[in-house]
Amino acid sequence: MKERARRKAQRPGEILEAAFDAFAERGFAATRMEDVAARAGVTKGAIYFYFPTKERLFEEMVDHYSRDMLADAGAMLASAQGGSAEKLRAFLEFMYGRCARDRYGREIIRLMVSDGKSFPQLVERHHRDFFAPAMRMVSELLAAGAASGEFRPEVAKHGAEIVVAPSVFLTLMRLIFGGSLELNEDAYIVCHIELLLNGLLTPSGRANLSPAKACGEDRSPI
Repeated sequence: MKERARRKAQRPGEILEAAFDAFAERGFAATRMEDVAARAGVTKGAIYFYFPTKERLFEEMVDHYSRDMLADAGAMLASAQGGSAEKLRAFLEFMYGRCARDRYGREIIRLMVSDGKSFPQLVERHHRDFFAPAMRMVSELLAAGAASGEFRPEVAKHGAEIVVAPSVFLTLMRLIFGGSLELNEDAYIVCHIELLLNGLLTPSGRANLSPAKACGEDRSPI
């Protein structure tokens, strides 16, 4: 009985994972509930028990993966060591890992672009519950760095979107060109972070930046 209860509790997550694979491969319109059921190893009726419509399944799938990413970003920042510059570096490396380099992050962005117009309430909720909180994390990091004297306040005040834009660009390039994109991602990420910090850091902030590793390579303070 315990094993049966455990399997039942896991079933919604398994269905969401199967739905992700199906939607990512075929898009929303071309995906049938039968496709999801086959991938999940359940009957179509079992899917309808948890998700009464395909639209509801799609929305729950997007929300599920977006919530996980935001929660992980918050936990990562809460445990990050060092000043604002080091925390900003850690945040960007996290975002690159979970968007540009991670299939789940990339495909959620693809689905939001390709099918979001059919789900205006989902887009609004995604902005409210994921995008806006993520931007607040960046804005708070920039504000803390300006308050501590690490960051130039005139640059940090309006920089949140500029901070994340290169990671969005790399994600889109990966979505468009896939494996044919000839780009050294490690070098791209290091270049972005170093250019960003050179623009943000005050002389004292630059002097206090401790040595760190980015993308697996040793690096001296900027």
